[in-house]
Amino acid sequence: MTASEKIESFLTGHAGAPYCDDCLSSILDIHPRQQVQQKTSHLAKDNRYWRQDSVCARCHAVKKVIRLRLSLVS
Repeated sequence: MTASEKIESFLTGHAGAPYCDDCLSSILDIHPRQQVQQKTSHLAKDNRYWRQDSVCARCHAVKKVIRLRLSLVS
């Protein structure tokens, strides 16, 4: 599974929950963390995803996070 596929699968499984790149890197064991940042920045161009500053569901820090939009979950 590619890094993009891991991230998309995780976000789909946790629909609506926002996660920062640091936590996604740790949870999904994707290193370096910058690889996650590149993938989430790319996903942010897809209207299924939302990316902006908010509280991460895991570390509870206010950071740039990404989540799957709930309105698009079946």
